[in-house]
Amino acid sequence: MRSRSNSGVRLDGYARLVQRTILCHQNPVTGLLSAGADHKDAWVRDNVYSILAVWGLGMAYRKNADRDEDKAKAYELEQNVVKLMRGLLQCMMRQVDKVEKFKRTQSTKDCLHAKYNSATCATVVGDDQWGASTSGCNFPLPALLGTDDCIRATYYLHP
Repeated sequence: MRSRSNSGVRLDGYARLVQRTILCHQNPVTGLLSAGADHKDAWVRDNVYSILAVWGLGMAYRKNADRDEDKAKAYELEQNVVKLMRGLLQCMMRQVDKVEKFKRTQSTKDCLHAKYNSATCATVVGDDQWGASTSGCNFPLPALLGTDDCIRATYYLHP
């Protein structure tokens, strides 16, 4: 039996850390990461930033895979990332009417929500319940829309 390389042992330590701090909050059905044990809401920004650590660890396992279990661990981490991205896409696809409306109006009231229920992918609050400064808009999706006008919409959100 071969012994583990130093990098393999370090990766296993990182994997335990990622499991304890990030993946333990991942919903098994939707893949979304809740904000904590007592908060069941999932913020888009937090989910994307958090899952990047998981993706990076999966890439490191894939690069240093000298055993079948390392390849399996890389695959498992990558599937956690895919599950989360599909969950975020599911949340956003439920608001496709808002995206289409935003293309026409460029109104901050037609932007996508930034916070979802991690178990159901439903929006947590109504469009008019975000407060006076945001007017119900937190996520204008400039990459999806492909227009420079999204920058103006973002400016209205965060002057």
